[in-house]
Amino acid sequence: MRNVSRRGVCAAGAVLLGGGALARSKAAPPAVVAGALLPLSGADALTGDECLRGIALAVAAINAGGGIGGAPVSLVIGDAFDQDHAEAAAQGLIADSHAGLILGSGASALSYPGSAAAELAQVPYIELNAPADGIMARGFHYLLRGCETTTMIATTAIAAIGARFAGKKVGLLFNTGATGGAVAAAALAIWRQAKTPPLLVIGYPADSADLHGPVGRLMRAGVEVVLHAADPADVLVFFAALQDLGWRPALVGCGDGYGLRETAYALGAAFDGTIAVAAPFYPPRALSIAEAYQAQYGMPPRSAASLTAFVGAKLTLDILNAVQGDTTKLLDALRRTDIATGTLANGFGVAFDKTGQNTRSFAVAQQWRGQALMPLV
Repeated sequence: MRNVSRRGVCAAGAVLLGGGALARSKAAPPAVVAGALLPLSGADALTGDECLRGIALAVAAINAGGGIGGAPVSLVIGDAFDQDHAEAAAQGLIADSHAGLILGSGASALSYPGSAAAELAQVPYIELNAPADGIMARGFHYLLRGCETTTMIATTAIAAIGARFAGKKVGLLFNTGATGGAVAAAALAIWRQAKTPPLLVIGYPADSADLHGPVGRLMRAGVEVVLHAADPADVLVFFAALQDLGWRPALVGCGDGYGLRETAYALGAAFDGTIAVAAPFYPPRALSIAEAYQAQYGMPPRSAASLTAFVGAKLTLDILNAVQGDTTKLLDALRRTDIATGTLANGFGVAFDKTGQNTRSFAVAQQWRGQALMPLV
């Protein structure tokens, strides 16, 4: 096993709500150890931290209700700060922190190695946020995913374009990384089947810091609507190129950066009208969770990632409680779970298919107006 740095695994007391880790008397049952594998430093740190906040809120809710069979849930964290270290961080959670299950991952690129390490160790891995289609195509037995897929995201984005921009010239711009590349592949497959190809398709490397060239090509081609599948940092780079070139097409954005309040704050009025396609961002049914978030962190939720993580983590821990904390029974119990769409706090339901994907998750199209993400009307 690779060595794991101290920043890669930290104690639950740093993130549990309501006073930190619970003190244990000799008569108390041992804590249930849940691992969280997330990027808490590096390029995806903001998304990882937002996911962690949702997980921590779910752990707090479970512990407030008595924990798992009377035992508290102890949350340990592996900092999967890049793809190379995700496997080692997952191994550290299992071997060093004795996590009986892992919740992840904040980014698709990190889910691949993290879930592979858990599969090898035969430890349940519950994917809460990473959407790339390929994650669930590997035939793993210890992996389930509760969130939406990149095919769901692409389908929703193309439907939004068809509904609002029918007859307009569409261009596809995408980051070739794990999530952006998967969204683009799904979108192209949908367009190919419908025999309505986009006017221009441009991919760029994940580490691109300048998009003036691709944006200039889209502009010169006469593109009127851009579907942009991006990583968080790409959105600001894209808008910088738009501003410099004096061009503003209609925009439909996929990826964590398009759903972040911080992006809206940074770009101001330039971001207004942008359509963001992602998991639901705190609908009215999730008000109590938004209030708990505000009370704990002193700010409103930053993106849908925290709500999606809360919903998946809370479901997992509720089912674990139903099987009396036996992680060997957790996955089968989750696979048998049948919850109608619209029931969970973000509107998801639960029905896992044979690959382990929750087929009652979905993406929605929303629009930024006045630095607020509003339903698309």
